[in-house]
Amino acid sequence: MRCQAIITPELWDQVHAILQESPRQRAANTRTHTPALLKGLIFTDRDIAMTPTVTKKGSRRYRCHTSMDAIRNRACEGRDSFVRLNAGLVEGAVVQHIRSLLRTPEIAARAMEAARQNAPYIDEQDVVTALAGFDGLWESLFPAEQARIARLLIERVTVSAEGLAVDLRTEGLGSVIREMVTPARKQAA
Repeated sequence: MRCQAIITPELWDQVHAILQESPRQRAANTRTHTPALLKGLIFTDRDIAMTPTVTKKGSRRYRCHTSMDAIRNRACEGRDSFVRLNAGLVEGAVVQHIRSLLRTPEIAARAMEAARQNAPYIDEQDVVTALAGFDGLWESLFPAEQARIARLLIERVTVSAEGLAVDLRTEGLGSVIREMVTPARKQAA
């Protein structure tokens, strides 16, 4: 008895070609093509944009967010200014801050209002459940999807000597809540 193939021979060959590559190299390639989480969203307290950069030291690569002043060789004499920040640390702090914000009653109320604008069927329990499940959802997402969600949720990140300030986008918050509630409603039906 002969079984019918569920994938094409070309796809089979592509998968096996990928699997022949070392796992470390595949991971490095994935990181190289992964969008920066805060690209276009992070600024200094002097309203200078910071852009994702990569620095190499030997065979190691370090992801940073670098001030456009530093990239354009504009001097910042006599001013406190951030030139380069470790991207992993900044992104981790921003995600942790968002997680904390999503647990506050004020943000829950804003999320409810924003979600109901285009989906009046969403009730308070849906929003509370979605916000409570955000941590698990975030961890399950691929980096490109995390970057998409970050752009929906974050208006701006400002870095200063006092720390980070994260401005949330209310309309983006409603969109994320709707995306989280809709699949759950379909499963319940």
